[in-house]
Amino acid sequence: MTRSRKYFLVIFIVFICASVFALKNKISFLNSTGTSKTEKEMEENEKSGQSASYESMHFINDMRAYPDADIPQDKFYAAYQYSKDRMQQLSPTSERDPAPWRSLGPNNIGGRCLSMVVNPIDTSMLYVGSASGGLWRSTTGGLGANAWNYIETGYPIQAVGTVAIDPSNPNNLYIGTGENYGYQSSLYGLDNRLTRGMYGIGILKSTNAGATWVKSLDWTYQSQTGVWKVLINPKKTSVLYAGTSEGIYKSSNAGANWNLVLNFKMVVDMEIDAVDTNIVYASIGDLTNISPLPNVGIYKTTDSGLNWIKLTGGLPASWTGKTTIELYKNNPKIIYASVSNDLSYIGMYKSTNAGVNWTVGSTSVPIGIQGWYNNGLFVKTNDSSQVLAGTVNVERSINSGTSFSTMTSWSAGNTGVINPGDPEGPSNFVHSDVHYFASNPLDPNKIYALADGGMYRSNDFGGTFFSCNGGLVTSQFYNSFANSFQDSNFALGGLQDNRSALYQGNSNNAFYKVFMGDGFWCGVNSLNDNICYTENYYGAFYRSDDRGQNWSQSGMPGSGSSSAFCFSAPFVVCRSNSSFIYGGGTGAFKSTDGGLNWTGPFGAATFNNNKVLSMAVSNKSTDTLYCGTIPGASAGGIYRSFNAGLNWTNVTGGLPQKYPIDMNVNPNNVNEVFVTYGGFGNGHVFRSTNAGTNWTDISVGLPDVPTESVVCDPLYPTNIYIGNDIGVYVSTNSGSTWNLFSTGMH
Repeated sequence: MTRSRKYFLVIFIVFICASVFALKNKISFLNSTGTSKTEKEMEENEKSGQSASYESMHFINDMRAYPDADIPQDKFYAAYQYSKDRMQQLSPTSERDPAPWRSLGPNNIGGRCLSMVVNPIDTSMLYVGSASGGLWRSTTGGLGANAWNYIETGYPIQAVGTVAIDPSNPNNLYIGTGENYGYQSSLYGLDNRLTRGMYGIGILKSTNAGATWVKSLDWTYQSQTGVWKVLINPKKTSVLYAGTSEGIYKSSNAGANWNLVLNFKMVVDMEIDAVDTNIVYASIGDLTNISPLPNVGIYKTTDSGLNWIKLTGGLPASWTGKTTIELYKNNPKIIYASVSNDLSYIGMYKSTNAGVNWTVGSTSVPIGIQGWYNNGLFVKTNDSSQVLAGTVNVERSINSGTSFSTMTSWSAGNTGVINPGDPEGPSNFVHSDVHYFASNPLDPNKIYALADGGMYRSNDFGGTFFSCNGGLVTSQFYNSFANSFQDSNFALGGLQDNRSALYQGNSNNAFYKVFMGDGFWCGVNSLNDNICYTENYYGAFYRSDDRGQNWSQSGMPGSGSSSAFCFSAPFVVCRSNSSFIYGGGTGAFKSTDGGLNWTGPFGAATFNNNKVLSMAVSNKSTDTLYCGTIPGASAGGIYRSFNAGLNWTNVTGGLPQKYPIDMNVNPNNVNEVFVTYGGFGNGHVFRSTNAGTNWTDISVGLPDVPTESVVCDPLYPTNIYIGNDIGVYVSTNSGSTWNLFSTGMH
């Protein structure tokens, strides 16, 4: 048996905000924090409360920032620079050293995408910016099994909120980085952005079609920021505008320098008048939880940004969500605005006199409770009466926004394995949560829609669609990723808004889609990989007896409750006795019949009813179990049980009061245990050699950045792997020294 088949060690996975996680050897992937019911019922649940997207981003921000309310401004890029300048890349020299990484996909399941642009000269060339997978390019119009290639920028960016291309020289590209929602500033008594997505570092520029990049708007030490729109003046392409979380910036020298021209927070959309390019419009909003709401509205300048006025004339006075704007290409005096609150839709507004007066059309575009998140808008370039709106589905109007028809069904997607580039459902399928539209500049009927499942294309202006995700590896895996002990080509992981998916060793890296909604923690029976497990929100636990084809729920007591379980709640399937499964909420739960029935919670009083975020169990015995809880009303901690969860000992000692994101027990030594922490400052990786009685900080030499994953090699137990927000690192001496281990990754 080859070494690569002895243990299934290497996968690079992006988690919501695009963190890097080291795959647990023959076990599972990272750790983080999972309701059941049908997908339709889950959609209804979201309409009556906070959406899963909101919950996910909220939790991931907390995980990285705690005990601070928000991610420190300068820490992320400083850690990246430290790693780049001071850490050596491991070069395998022996059997003990791990081989380079290679992508396993999924090549057939796209992830959340936010922005795109079409090359105006060669319209088969598309650029797409993803939420946590970086920038991608297609030279086939998105068609085919290998339609997409990743573009390496040389900078630590995963979220690309906007892409702009120079119409006079398509080799010139600009990308705005960062994904953030719900700006909250200390100026208004708060200091956090609970719904941010992923780090931003400003604007990057390429003059050679993406081959190399330089910083343009340099925010490398302001990682909380996001750039939502870069506009290029079509008549004078050296003039640029950027709509950002920090206001509107302008450059008059092709991005060499930028000046703030409107100091209003959260500019979420901008448009430029292509006839009179002195006229620019901007939408200000999505300022969740700031009261009173400052400066919300649609603004206009007629002097290239020197002065701005707030448009009224029938528009709402204010809103709390994301409002998008579109100009009609053939007559830019015709403007549409799709106006939303955080949790409701306000209306589709139209002006025919350059924003002086507005009339309201439909007030029932079904945006649900995600007006803060997805609100795509597009006007057909040769017919101002035809409008597309992006909500959970694609909505189309043929009467200037007076009424809309639902053109797609997010629930119509196929289950099972789909070859990369093949249709993912019938012609009315587009994945849920539509963020952005673009059109082919040479064909007004050819439309591209970006959603939480990647890119979709229509050749009849939204009448029918087909998926274009062949090789667009941007899907977002939650923890943990689990693999079979019998078959190195069988593994299972849960994805953001993309169900759970099975890896089956296909040569084209196509995963098999199963389950529903969001998938979270996964597990595989160590003796029989027909039996596997996955989860939905807040500990809703499911079991399959036929390798993931069918699922039945057997939730832990109280599962589905956000007060009792973390959003992505942990569970572990015991290696030594696969009938034993442990799960974590405000206490520990136990099943001795493979997840059919549960007892517990145990240890709730010892845990102070704080929620369990991470778990690890001995490979040798079902008796030894560790839990990590998040700080709540009282301090979080690390707890140990030697009697299968019945009794617990607090072994926190002097460990940090941060989120204990992952734990791992040495497969050959039950007394050696590792734990990793989020946040910045202090240690991120700790090791105990006496079952938690004492802990040693082994993160010396690692970059100061949230660390989400740790695993001990079962064959060479002095080899320790960790994954953090920058990359994967390895120690070959139990944590005394560390090397960067990212060859082959992007």
